Amino acid sequence: MGNNKTIELREYQSLSYDKKNILMDDEDLVLQEKLENKKFLTIRSNERLKKIEFKAESKIGVAQFTNFSVIINPKFTNIQNLVKLINYAWDVEVELIPESEIKFKNENNMLVEIIISSFLHHCKNLIMQGLYKSYVLHQDTSMPCLRGKLLLVQQLQNDATLNAKFACEYDELEYNNLENQILLYCLYQCRDLTNFDSKKNEFNSMIQQMEQFVEYKKISMDHFKQLNYTRLNQYYEKTHDLCKIIIQNMGISDFYKQETSFVNSFFIDMNKIFEKFFFKLIAENHPLTSNKPKSSLSWKSKLGEKKSNEPDGFIYEENGVDVKYILDTKYKDSVSADGTNNIKREDLRQMLDYMSHQGKNEGYLIYPKTSKSLSDEYKAENRDYTIKIRFIDIDAAMDLISIPDSKIRTNRIFEFLQKILD
Repeated sequence: MGNNKTIELREYQSLSYDKKNILMDDEDLVLQEKLENKKFLTIRSNERLKKIEFKAESKIGVAQFTNFSVIINPKFTNIQNLVKLINYAWDVEVELIPESEIKFKNENNMLVEIIISSFLHHCKNLIMQGLYKSYVLHQDTSMPCLRGKLLLVQQLQNDATLNAKFACEYDELEYNNLENQILLYCLYQCRDLTNFDSKKNEFNSMIQQMEQFVEYKKISMDHFKQLNYTRLNQYYEKTHDLCKIIIQNMGISDFYKQETSFVNSFFIDMNKIFEKFFFKLIAENHPLTSNKPKSSLSWKSKLGEKKSNEPDGFIYEENGVDVKYILDTKYKDSVSADGTNNIKREDLRQMLDYMSHQGKNEGYLIYPKTSKSLSDEYKAENRDYTIKIRFIDIDAAMDLISIPDSKIRTNRIFEFLQKILD
């Protein structure tokens, strides 16, 4: 690969480099635009200072350019707990492969390599168990003998042309099904994503095996909707969950021309993970009912434009109907450089809209905790509205989730949540 420089940032961090040290090709400018449009990474040229400025957002991962790569690492948790967080929020089985199996030089791109290695490990297990076979429908107008169902229209055409063959439709048990096509597609993507030659060789070997009986086709998230897991293919489900992560988060990989040597870029949206993690923690451990409310109309203009009201979640009173807590997660760095809270005005206004819509005078904004986080409350002037700013320690929550005794775990997590929702 051409990458000879690595630029490391944490989420929401900004860094500047001398322009002469950052060489970008024309195709890199396309990647730069894609990254900015998806709010993954902003790259700006400061001509006055002769600097290239990099600004990370809330996505973690790696962007591969021609002569350098940019890696965005997590800010609010360590890599081990990040893997646990992904497993818990998405209910997948990403595995922390032992160091003896993967020799990481440092934490660069570590999450991507962990996901890739875990997927490879799952694929090996599937092959050991035996890949799934299913009946696939075929049509053939030149069969030497009758098989399955005769296709009448095509058979009449054969007879008219004195073609002494049968036109048939039949089922055949084979490996070339969607379950295995998803695996083959992701094997290709992971081969290009990994930085380790040994892993590339393993992926190549597995690809060569599967290509003998599985057709390669481009897979999107829509293909997963076609799957129906039964007792026969249930053992594929966790591996397919990993495939979803890989396909969802490499969404900027397809614009390069096929003949280039660039590897794919890969990012994970931590906003979604943080939201899923927090509300799953509540749903599993809080005695009151909670859910994500349906989107409802909040504003409508005279010209017909509509604005929806979509808070992340509610916790209800014991009657299960009235709203007790309005909750909205914000995966943001909420602390300024001087150590004071840096709560955005738009966050407060958004919560105020949620509260007004529900007829409540109190709401909670939940942020990831750092060493400088301080709980706070914003009280509206001349109005009876209070917005509570609260923080959740991700690493502490992961420790509690790991408690083996379910009763102790639930009690400890409930106490943990009560301190946040005071």
